[in-house]
Amino acid sequence: MKRAARITQSGPRRACGCLILLAAMGLARAPAAAEAPYQAMGTKVGEVTARSAIIWARLTLEPQARWGGFRFPGPRVQDGGPPLLPGDVQMDDLDGACAGTPGRARLIIGTSPDLMGARRTPWVNVGPETDFTVQFHLTNLKPNTEYFYAIEARDPAGEVRRRERICRFVTAPRPNEWTEVTFVVITGQLYRHLDDPKGFKIYPAMGALSPSFLVATGDTVYYDGEPPRATSVELARHHWHRMYALPRLVQFHRSVPGYWIKDDHDTWCNDCWPGMATKKMGDFTFAEGQAVFLEQVPMSKRTHRTFRWGKGLQIWLPEGRDFRSPNNMPDGPEKTIWGEAQKQWLKRSILASDAAFRIMVSATPMVGPDRPNKRDNHANAAFATEGDEFRRWVRDQGLRNFFVVCGDRHWQYASVHPETGLWEFSCGPASDEHAGGTPGEDPTYHRFHRVNGGFLSVTVTEVDGVPTCLFRHHDVDGNVVFEHTITTAVDTD
Repeated sequence: MKRAARITQSGPRRACGCLILLAAMGLARAPAAAEAPYQAMGTKVGEVTARSAIIWARLTLEPQARWGGFRFPGPRVQDGGPPLLPGDVQMDDLDGACAGTPGRARLIIGTSPDLMGARRTPWVNVGPETDFTVQFHLTNLKPNTEYFYAIEARDPAGEVRRRERICRFVTAPRPNEWTEVTFVVITGQLYRHLDDPKGFKIYPAMGALSPSFLVATGDTVYYDGEPPRATSVELARHHWHRMYALPRLVQFHRSVPGYWIKDDHDTWCNDCWPGMATKKMGDFTFAEGQAVFLEQVPMSKRTHRTFRWGKGLQIWLPEGRDFRSPNNMPDGPEKTIWGEAQKQWLKRSILASDAAFRIMVSATPMVGPDRPNKRDNHANAAFATEGDEFRRWVRDQGLRNFFVVCGDRHWQYASVHPETGLWEFSCGPASDEHAGGTPGEDPTYHRFHRVNGGFLSVTVTEVDGVPTCLFRHHDVDGNVVFEHTITTAVDTD
């Protein structure tokens, strides 16, 4: 007997506690709501496996965000910059404001593009305690299968019913199944560095590749790096609203699922760690930042995860903020970014994998090189002990098919660790304007080095029966600026 897909729904974990977009660009200020709820932020699909996925949605008061509202003048927010809104400016006055509204939601999902014969979940209440978001947890899905879905919403009285347009995603293939897989990797979405009013140029460029999924490696928003500084949960949520209501992001996520990793700026503040003290974030705490992240993306409670995509690919997404030692702690065997339990899980699961290619997608670098004054990642002297331990472990295990992809750095590179031979590919920031800060090209490490924005794509396939992995750096328009091909039949040096 066939097992029907199982769907449960819930609000996410409860949080504890700028461009002016012109009408001429097609983004006029939204009209007053007449038949709310709407879904101005679209939907997002995450945590896709061969048999499960999570679908995220948010009910909004208006059909689009309020583009063209108040924005702070001047450069980025420094420690002494303007952290707060002026007294006469309210949340709804901000550029990109996207108010939520209470209501009820349900998921319609099936394998027919017109949703004929689709299943409908029971209605679930949506309210302010979860920022008007809801997450539908799907199980018992079929591997390597295209699903179509829509979110239907109505007001609390049940008198208005509105359905979001039909979206799609494809589940992962079985571990023993060879299927070509392409995924894309991004970082550094600073809102004030948008290169188009409708959203970053990289989104249509990535969409043109028809990727199986996206990995956002952190710094998806910047709570402390641009105004309004997130000194409260309300302001932190605003950063997510204005980013994911951008039309290009809404359009992209209608057909491409994602995996999200958090880093410092989208957890709390620059180079942060648990227990860190700072006054600049006001009443907004590290713990609240952890909770808001899980609220705003479709993601499992366990933030270090691994996902298998057929016989050719397995990826690891480590957690780099929740378990780390203070950055200013003296380096040594006890100092860690990952924590001992996560580190042992990484090693065990990497060794247990029989995927043709094993790729760790990290928020921060493992190889670098990085700037000498930085002390935030495994490419820095501040965490050299743990970094050296893991790089040497990869070498000593003979893992010739293991590679690192990273975000965080504001330049693109492909580098090889001189001692251990570990390859690392940095995707680069989301826009050219956000690029910079490199220590310069280092020929002892770099096979490629470019100080511009863009993204990374990775394709795993078979060529004449040989498993092959192609890493490609793209500029913001999607043009390939560097590529490197690795097969399991040749040495990777």
